[in-house]
Amino acid sequence: MRKIVLMTIITSGILFANSGEQLTKDNGCMECHNIMGEKLAPAFMGTAKKNIRWFGNKAKQNLIKGIKDGSKGKYGNFQHTAMPAYGHLNTDELDRIATWILAQYDKNRKLYPNGRNNQQNKSQNRQGKNRQ
Repeated sequence: MRKIVLMTIITSGILFANSGEQLTKDNGCMECHNIMGEKLAPAFMGTAKKNIRWFGNKAKQNLIKGIKDGSKGKYGNFQHTAMPAYGHLNTDELDRIATWILAQYDKNRKLYPNGRNNQQNKSQNRQGKNRQ
């Protein structure tokens, strides 16, 4: 009986996390965000890391507010980038997305595996082209 209960809990957790990921895909979040490494918007791993560090146990609430109401200027390289509001999402969907985003943070995994972010790479590429 314990095994059945344990498997149900584990499976529920996996489905819950996957549904948050699916919601990010279904709502176009991946058009601007990556899990790791910057795109047009901060990486989910970096967003999770900053929210956990800055807001602690209120990180999920802060993410939900940003997703629901939209966000602008909260992250260094994205001061002039605005995220639209996703007020059409219900409370459960917002919770699943925020939970999934926060789960992307792993303090042992590097946000930029190559040690540089995309902005630095772009800047260096431009400088290198100008020198040639």
